[in-house]
Amino acid sequence: MSRALPAHTTLPVVFGVAFATGFTGAVVPGSLLAMVVSKSLQVGWLAGPVMMIGHALLELAAAVLLATGLIYFARNRWVQGSIGLAGGAVLVYLGYLTFQVSGAEAARALGGAGAGSGQGEEGWLGLVGLGAVMSIVNPYWWLWWATICPAHMTWALGRGRAGGGTYYVGHILSDVVWYSAVSIALATGRSLLSAGVLQGIYVGAALFLVAMGLMFLVFGGRTLRRREVPVAAEG
Repeated sequence: MSRALPAHTTLPVVFGVAFATGFTGAVVPGSLLAMVVSKSLQVGWLAGPVMMIGHALLELAAAVLLATGLIYFARNRWVQGSIGLAGGAVLVYLGYLTFQVSGAEAARALGGAGAGSGQGEEGWLGLVGLGAVMSIVNPYWWLWWATICPAHMTWALGRGRAGGGTYYVGHILSDVVWYSAVSIALATGRSLLSAGVLQGIYVGAALFLVAMGLMFLVFGGRTLRRREVPVAAEG
């Protein structure tokens, strides 16, 4: 991966690489996207940006762990497996809660109750926390920060702290742009949706969260059961 990085490190190039790689990862459907979709329909267009605050704070913590070398613990199969099992269980539970959205609640969301306020049942802090949780329960998020990101950050730090800061800003901005766009599109397009279609979106998001959760549970179980292959002695 590091060989694909540009040879010349300037701050605009660092920003462009961070934004492009972050954006390609952000647009891939995942548990964070499913929750942004659900909350955007419930509380309005601010759901995406507010949830990105939590995501950004979590990634800032990951960057600090990376700088100190502590993030490498995520390469351990016991850690990966445990995160997979715990994260899978959380996603299945959140999927269950999303599935409980009734037709009456869908109709209220359609009518604009709470639209643009960001004030769902969780409130502002709840949405911030949810943005962080949706990332932290994903074992692939940990693996990315422990494997691919070190090469990127080392390259960016060729420009010193300014390079590292620029990479972080570019990476986070890609998430903010994408998920804010998703929230705005869903909130402004709610007039085109019926209550039935809206509830169908909730059900789809719920099923996706459950599917992701089950996938992480399987991943966690297989990772914990995997045996280390002993290195054959020479001679």
